[in-house]
Amino acid sequence: MTKRKDNLNESLQRWGATAVPFSDTTGLFMTPGIEEALERLDEIAALRSTMVLHGDNGVGKSLVIRHWLSTLESKRFRGVAITHASMPGTGIIATLLQKLGSPVSFQRSRNLATLEDAVMRLERQIPVVVLDEAQLYTADALEEVRLLLGLSLPAQPLFALILIGDNYLLDSLRLQNRRALYSRIACTVELTGLKPVEIPAYIAHQFTAVGIDRPCFDDAALQLLIAVAEGVPRTLNLVARAAWLMAATAHCDMIGPDHLRAAIRRVPGARDKLDAE
Repeated sequence: MTKRKDNLNESLQRWGATAVPFSDTTGLFMTPGIEEALERLDEIAALRSTMVLHGDNGVGKSLVIRHWLSTLESKRFRGVAITHASMPGTGIIATLLQKLGSPVSFQRSRNLATLEDAVMRLERQIPVVVLDEAQLYTADALEEVRLLLGLSLPAQPLFALILIGDNYLLDSLRLQNRRALYSRIACTVELTGLKPVEIPAYIAHQFTAVGIDRPCFDDAALQLLIAVAEGVPRTLNLVARAAWLMAATAHCDMIGPDHLRAAIRRVPGARDKLDAE
């Protein structure tokens, strides 16, 4: 373990990098689609409304939400992210109470009263509830969330609600047993992958974020990366990071096609695409 760590540190020093590129530590790369999503999220939060953010796996939905939550004005908003999609409706109530710093009871009625009190104590802070992997929630759990939106506060919803999921989420919400929540959705935003013309700038952004400000892929390697990633940031990050590790370990200061091909073989999703060609 120590030797591997030393090798990684040597690679970082050799490339003048402050961290491994194409990791989760780099900042958000802005695209028109992401800028639109952030604008709609701001509006939904201010209006205590409901929004669906959806897209294919790996396009960066969770990353966008984490970035957005971190930028919320703390005096106005209280972000509550829930990622346990397998929990029942009672579990959602309990999790909301825990994240708001309130005690949890075994009785639903008591928890509802406590939740209402907790929100009232926030005064001008608007709770913003984010449900990740929302397509996996049961109809009963989503119905509980819908009921919570209007809990004893007829003048306005209890909180803003952001549902995040894959492209099947909207179809599942259209089902009859979820139509009540579907009817509350004020807007939807679909995140898509990177366009080929955006990828060079995305790669430069990733390297700049770790202190590397120079071209790092030769043209052939870059074109291969664009082709195999198909615009999906997650796939691009996994392959590019593996290729960088191979180039750095081999004491190369440029990532070439051989590094890319070897990296693709390491990443199952990318390898499958290459084998299918």
